[in-house]
Amino acid sequence: MSNRMLRADGEMVRVLSDIISNKMRDPRIASEIITITKAKTSSDFRHCKVGVSILSSDENKKKEIIKLLKKSSGFIKRELADNLDLPYIPELVFELDENLEYSEKINDILETLNITREDNFETDNKED
Repeated sequence: MSNRMLRADGEMVRVLSDIISNKMRDPRIASEIITITKAKTSSDFRHCKVGVSILSSDENKKKEIIKLLKKSSGFIKRELADNLDLPYIPELVFELDENLEYSEKINDILETLNITREDNFETDNKED
């Protein structure tokens, strides 16, 4: 990926984060912790997939917020146009990013195993 695209994606994440957290007035969105985790803009700047992480245990709430973001895409695109200097303002596709939750689940499982470094070392030496 070119440096130009990496910069564009980084700016897209920064500006989208600002728009969603500071400029959207919908109380259903403002009441949740929403993080833009990634943006993948096509090389012609016509499309952009946006990863959204939502800190909530309610799956229905997460789906509702993704729907609200999709409905608000016109407003978000106007704000992007005011804040970014791109050849085109891309069509936005919001996708739920569950990588953070998956990582937390794996960490929780690993913590319940109660394996210490010494236990691992003793097991490895007994095989010799």
